[in-house]
Amino acid sequence: MKLNLDYKDFLGDDLFVYWRIHPTAELTSFWEKYISRNEHHRESFQLAIDIFDKIHQPYDSFLPDEASVNQQLQDRINRFRKKKNRLMLYMSSAAAVFLLALITVLYTTTHKGSTFPDKQMASIGEVMNQDKVQLITGNQVVDMENNATVQLTEKENALIQDSLSRKEIDLKKNQKNKLIVPFGKRSSVILADGSAVHVNSGTELDFPSAFIGQTREISVKGEIFIEVKKQSQPFIIHTPNSQITVYGTSFNISSYADEKSESVVLVNGSVHVKSGKGSLMLKPGEMAELSNGNIQRKEVDVMEYISWKNGYMQLNKNSLTEILKKIGRYYNVEFNFTSTLNLQDQTCSGKLFLSENFDDVLQSFSKMTFLQYQVISDGVVYIQKTK
Repeated sequence: MKLNLDYKDFLGDDLFVYWRIHPTAELTSFWEKYISRNEHHRESFQLAIDIFDKIHQPYDSFLPDEASVNQQLQDRINRFRKKKNRLMLYMSSAAAVFLLALITVLYTTTHKGSTFPDKQMASIGEVMNQDKVQLITGNQVVDMENNATVQLTEKENALIQDSLSRKEIDLKKNQKNKLIVPFGKRSSVILADGSAVHVNSGTELDFPSAFIGQTREISVKGEIFIEVKKQSQPFIIHTPNSQITVYGTSFNISSYADEKSESVVLVNGSVHVKSGKGSLMLKPGEMAELSNGNIQRKEVDVMEYISWKNGYMQLNKNSLTEILKKIGRYYNVEFNFTSTLNLQDQTCSGKLFLSENFDDVLQSFSKMTFLQYQVISDGVVYIQKTK
């Protein structure tokens, strides 16, 4: 429990957010009483109101239901009465999730960096023409919609399901199948053993119709989050730079061709990561970072690496160039800007909701970084300083 709150604590409180969107006499009374008893928070409280009102977007569909809010309010009032002299503002798990859908208030930190010529241009991302997720089995190519799920059946067929349709196709036995997910799209696969694979943008996944033999093996280029079913057969994942062996666990792999390093982040269980110049066993909350054949262990906040599968970005002092690269992959866009912005030397922390409406994301990015954006053509966005 924090004794000193800043504006971000209020912006992360679901009761505060609900009150700013749907003010009621009871909620207003609650917050007035809270501040009157906690005058040392009044300045942060007012700043939170000012910031929220400036960047409020109409995401009412993501609001908690009224019954839930009323229950939270009553619980908060009861605690307030019992402990009048103690801090009564708590962050709930619902607050964090809700804030993603509503707004992202991030703080930008600028570090000293190198200076570039005024008119030198830089770009991040690449627009790809492919707009369909594709499943390739033998000579057959099946186009699929965004967020389609491929589930392998006991008959070694694939059941493909999206928001509009459901169909079953024959897979080629004793051959590898390939799932290609272009930039701007996502998909998921339930493998023959029941392991679930969430496939991020710009990823190729190779997998068999059935696992035969002493091991279960797949290959990936790009990024996946996988929940491996525990079995006696070891599960092995091949990337361009490593081999990861697991028995039953969940973890994230990021191995994009345009990145300088590859990462394996473990959520639970244990994995063995082997690279050209070494190997190590990971524990939950650890990351193996691979670069130039070397492998290094780090302790990390796993949500920074797996939040994409839940539709948001968890940021912790990430550089703006890194953020734009991730956004570019997610939405299949290219960002152009002058090098004098020094985006690589500016960082952000917080959470960014990855809305289906790309303009909402651009608006959030603009407000959190005090940068302006302009869509100059289909798939190309120009970033500049706010005038």
